[in-house]
Amino acid sequence: MHIILSVLGVIVTILILLNRLNASGVDIGWLNPFAWKRRREWAKKYHANPIYSLDSPMEITALIMVALAKSEGEISTEQKQEILNKYQQVFHLSESAAVDLFSSIVFILKEDISAIRNTQKLLDPSGEKFSPEQASSSISLFKHISILEGPENTFQREVINEFEGYFRSKFKAANEWV
Repeated sequence: MHIILSVLGVIVTILILLNRLNASGVDIGWLNPFAWKRRREWAKKYHANPIYSLDSPMEITALIMVALAKSEGEISTEQKQEILNKYQQVFHLSESAAVDLFSSIVFILKEDISAIRNTQKLLDPSGEKFSPEQASSSISLFKHISILEGPENTFQREVINEFEGYFRSKFKAANEWV
């Protein structure tokens, strides 16, 4: 019995000392492994590129369309209008929703269009959500946008080939007999 009382006394003493240290301004939060893990995961999300967190096939397709148009320089008025028309026709969005999607994609993309070349990382959150029809429609949209202002450049061709390869391997594996 005296051993149990001693152990309880030690635990209470340690808790009181930790409380007093905290009250006097000493940060002891780093001792909590759960809080440390939560802070570490939050820091990773905060400093990550936002394009790698898109999880909708529509958002990914819209992002790639804008990036392909932007790869030739600044987006022209004709390119912007064609992209907005495709958003409305293919995604069945209203005019205001299409403009909102376009402006949010341009904001997320900023000036770094080279980030879309990492196809695997870009499609990790949303790759499984693409149906074969959505994949083929996306590829045709990419090809349409890339030839708006003349023949496609090497960046556009490489991006389209990477996405075609990704979707081809994904849907080939799904259609094979086991």
